[in-house]
Amino acid sequence: MLTTDFYKIIDSELTELISKYKDDEYIKKNKSAVNNQKAYALLIWFLEFYGKKTDYSSYITDGDEDSSCDIVFDNLDNQGQRVFYIVQSKWNVETNCNKAVEKKEILQALNDYDTILRGKKENVSAKLKTKIDELQAHQKANGDVKFIYLTLSNGNPKANDNIKSFIENHKRTKFDFYDIKQLKVDYIERRYKKIDPINPLENYYNPEESKIKIEVQRLNAGSGNYIRVEKPFEAYMFLIKPKTIFELFEKYGFSLFFRNVRNPLITSDFNKDIEQTATDNPAYFWYYNNGLTAITYLIPEIRDEATTIELTGLQIINGAQTVYSIYKAYSQATPTKRSIIDSEALITLRLLKSGGRDFDLKVTRYTNSQNPVNERDFRANDDIQVRLQHEFYSTNLWYSKRRGEFRTLPKGVKRVPNNVFANCYLAYHLQDPVGVINNHRQIKDTKKNLLFVSHKDDKDGLYEKIFNDESKFEDFVISYYLFDIIIKRFAYELEDTFSSNLYHVLSLFKLVFTKYCKSKFGESINITLKIQKLYESNDTEIILKTFKFINEFLLQEFNRNEAEKSFDKFVSLLTSSSQYERVKGKLEEIEINTTTIETIELKEKDEVVGILKNEEDKEDTSIEG
Repeated sequence: MLTTDFYKIIDSELTELISKYKDDEYIKKNKSAVNNQKAYALLIWFLEFYGKKTDYSSYITDGDEDSSCDIVFDNLDNQGQRVFYIVQSKWNVETNCNKAVEKKEILQALNDYDTILRGKKENVSAKLKTKIDELQAHQKANGDVKFIYLTLSNGNPKANDNIKSFIENHKRTKFDFYDIKQLKVDYIERRYKKIDPINPLENYYNPEESKIKIEVQRLNAGSGNYIRVEKPFEAYMFLIKPKTIFELFEKYGFSLFFRNVRNPLITSDFNKDIEQTATDNPAYFWYYNNGLTAITYLIPEIRDEATTIELTGLQIINGAQTVYSIYKAYSQATPTKRSIIDSEALITLRLLKSGGRDFDLKVTRYTNSQNPVNERDFRANDDIQVRLQHEFYSTNLWYSKRRGEFRTLPKGVKRVPNNVFANCYLAYHLQDPVGVINNHRQIKDTKKNLLFVSHKDDKDGLYEKIFNDESKFEDFVISYYLFDIIIKRFAYELEDTFSSNLYHVLSLFKLVFTKYCKSKFGESINITLKIQKLYESNDTEIILKTFKFINEFLLQEFNRNEAEKSFDKFVSLLTSSSQYERVKGKLEEIEINTTTIETIELKEKDEVVGILKNEEDKEDTSIEG
């Protein structure tokens, strides 16, 4: 989703809010000042989207003449501690949505925040003055404060040192920058993945680091009702009540599932069944439900009589749907109904002490093996997968980290699984088309996708080769652009690409097109940028001519008059690195200039890039494989 497209969505929603709250005093007062109305509406949107607060009027305290508005309010966090929030929104026109906020505007906001903290802000409304007085008392009581700068532009790293200095000068103070990129990520999470983002209007506690107390049930005279395993890793099996799950999710939300291969779905028929059992037949719940599996980093010694235990860190690696469904059922129940649910329903909790990242990942894999979960699902929460996905949100190609991740898509956006991106990147950028073909032969034989397997687990694993700190979003994009041009031109079905020399042509394209571009434009030409401009302007003729040149070179190399021998050579090219390097070496020796490529004639029905005719060699690999 392009930033301009997202801006239009938000701006449209702001216009709807202005219409919805047309009788609001501030909106009526600023009827002729659209900038002020939009800044005010942006605060309402922020409160409703993140905090789900529909009674916004008690929160918004002021509006300035510079198209910004403020909120100063307090809230109890999930630890029961009072926190003051100060939010400033800055609306801007569409032409500025791809630009960085000017540093001077951020410095002005920091100055305003400082003035509010010191209680020196003048000419304020009675409502704002009351909240500032309360804030002053809160600071004297050593309370926490969080500032949020909300803007429909991009952040500006030039102000980072100023923000850092501000935080250092104000103890127990946090600063969050919510720019248009962050808003877009969170918007996509909720609207298209159906997952609630972290709420910035609540204090966030990382469940992987926090001390967590949970209540366990003892049904036999105060003791027993648990299983303990001591070796090789400590583990317990407990019974817990719905109230315990509700309180955990209420406190930590979706961060309980960072290490899970699946996030809970906000709406699904499966979840509805779980909710219905918890609500209508709570006594049957334990019989119908497999329960939860969780990993913790430290389990204290537990007395037989203990009903409350304290853990260091907690991650639920299996049972996300159960947790969320119980949370929904419990939160919607009356106090009387909650008592009934707690008195009758029990949930099994398997609690394992962490044995390190590799052990934890394997436990996650095997505990989810009863459902179809593949290798890429287990990598979905890796930092690099999240980074790449967020970077792709700036385009109309959405990088899918796991199957079924996006429940819906906005118009004009195409979902592309990361295994497709990885194949293109491996072939074009890393120049290893043989790795692509051999991996899919591996999938056919063993169902193991080496793209997402570490070399630590399998000597042929490709994960770290493809996904590492040097992996750039731009290189994944360009690799896919070229792949997309080929399959569209030659009407490829995706399942056919792995029984063809498509990935080899994709790899050799880098060599040939680089020679062509340097001949035509000089040594300093940026090849990546050139391909991007040609693709995005739909001017792909020279790219197609380059593809045809490479394909004709390969056809000549394999001499079609000797069909059987040619077929064997073709298979060898696909699967042998030495054969591929031999062919690549011959191509490197050929002089390639502007005439070489530009005189290639494209025909309406050019012969497709070579496809294996032997059906046994065709791969059964879908786009999600």
